[in-house]
Amino acid sequence: MSTSPERCLGNLLKDLNEEVSPDDFYSISKGLPSKNISEQSEQKLSLDTFYSFKSGSTLTSSGSNFINKKSILIAFNNQHDTIILQKMLMEASEENLDLIIKEMAGTFSLIIKNKNGNYFCSDLFKSCNEKQRIKILQEISVTLSEDCLDEYGTHSIQTLIENSSCEEEYKLIIASFNDCAKISKASKNSNGFFVIQKIINYIPEINRMEFNCLFLKLFYELSLDIYGISTVKAFTFKTKDEQILDDIWTITYNNFLSISKNQYGNYLIQSMIDHWGNSKLGTKLKKLIINNFNVLMENHFSKYICDLFINRSNIEEKKIILAILLKNKHNLNIFNNNKKNHDTINNKFDNSNNNKKNHDAINNKFDNINTIKKKHDSINNKFSNIINNKFNNNNNNINNKTVINIYSPLQNNAKPFYPKSKRKNTDK
Repeated sequence: MSTSPERCLGNLLKDLNEEVSPDDFYSISKGLPSKNISEQSEQKLSLDTFYSFKSGSTLTSSGSNFINKKSILIAFNNQHDTIILQKMLMEASEENLDLIIKEMAGTFSLIIKNKNGNYFCSDLFKSCNEKQRIKILQEISVTLSEDCLDEYGTHSIQTLIENSSCEEEYKLIIASFNDCAKISKASKNSNGFFVIQKIINYIPEINRMEFNCLFLKLFYELSLDIYGISTVKAFTFKTKDEQILDDIWTITYNNFLSISKNQYGNYLIQSMIDHWGNSKLGTKLKKLIINNFNVLMENHFSKYICDLFINRSNIEEKKIILAILLKNKHNLNIFNNNKKNHDTINNKFDNSNNNKKNHDAINNKFDNINTIKKKHDSINNKFSNIINNKFNNNNNNINNKTVINIYSPLQNNAKPFYPKSKRKNTDK
């Protein structure tokens, strides 16, 4: 039955012989200040405390510690206080780090898995020296294999492994994974497999011989797992030990087809092709693939190994593969069908590109036509304006000169002269 963080915190405080009132418990579980705790400066991380820590002095005032186990647990349930604690570590003296580790003794496993506390622990591991990290590891090595499965705990444990630098630290970390069940559980976990990778990448091979022996027993099992395959690949290509490489080859050879046909295992074989190349093991792997080429071509996952192998092979190897395909008409048909499908896809892609080009050309022509039409409309508008203006001017002239009075200097009673269009009919 899983225990809630609130219950863990409450139990810890009871174990420390601290009186926990309902208000205190609520504040601790929810990260809120309580009346009783806020009234006592030694139970609250104040700015004076942070300043004294930063200046390198000890965290004491009037004979009482500002920082104690209860105040630390409370601080880790508040993001702001946790950030301040992290800043304190940047300039912390060795004496103050010893004090923090001493006060936190017995709570590291809980704090590592805390939403805010795991960030503080990561910074603490970076700031500590070897002796201080050993003290922490001695406490958490018993639960390390379980803590690394937690979504928060995995981050601080990875940081701890990355900063480990002495044999004693390596021994304590390896001792946490002292049986196959623990390694298997962590390797198959979405959080734990990162820790296993860190162990492989950061702990020297000579210091993890026991771990390597246990991992080899799980090699085949983990190569078929979605998370385990990552640890297997790291283990395979990190090692330089000839004996371990021979053991890896033996396991791969005995389980070649089942690994190759697996949706995750086929990635291991592909990685081996790339990493081993023309080495001794690479030559053995090529022969094994060629001998099983017909079977590999028939499986959905293992055919990717065939495709990669053809791309990486030389001319002589390609001739051998062609001869194998010609002997087996069924596989040749599969190969040809795959090639046809590939060509069909390429043709469709080319056709789509050609259609796009044609479409773009039509659009360009259409744009040119629109441009020409706009210019034509502009000319028509100008021409229409000119004609209208001229017509209006003529009408105005005609209206102004419709009646013309002509007076003869010799005749005082001369009649007005009308243009033909305005003349009155006087014949009657």
